[in-house]
Amino acid sequence: MNRKFWSILWTVLLSGCLSLSASGQSSTTQSTPAKKSSTPGIDQREENQKRRIKRGVKSGELTKHETKKLAKEEKEIRKDEKEAKADGTVTKEERKEIRKEQKKASKDIYKQKHDAQKRPKARKGS
Repeated sequence: MNRKFWSILWTVLLSGCLSLSASGQSSTTQSTPAKKSSTPGIDQREENQKRRIKRGVKSGELTKHETKKLAKEEKEIRKDEKEAKADGTVTKEERKEIRKEQKKASKDIYKQKHDAQKRPKARKGS
C-alpha cells in the first residue's frame, strides 16, 4: 500500500512538471521572444510549493490524506494554467486567478504542515 501510494503521488506530481517543462522547452528553443503565455513566476511558485510538499512528506509533517489533498489541489492549478495557455495568451485576469489559487494552495500547505497531525512512523519489517 505504501509503495503504491508513493508511486501514484510522484507520478501525479512529476507528470505535471514534465508537461510544463515540455511546454516551456518548446517555447525556449524557438528564437522568438517570450510570449504572453509564458508564466515563469507561476511556474517558479509551483516548483516551490512542490518542494514544500515533498519536505513535509519527508519530515512526517504531512499525512497521506493531506498529501493527496494537496497534490490534487496542485494538479487543478496546473490544469487551469494549461487551459489559460491553450489560446496562446495568458491574460491578466487568468494570471490573477492562477496566482489566487496558488496563494490558497500555499496557505493550505502551511496549515497542513503545521497542524497537530503527524505521519505515523513506519514499522520495521513492514
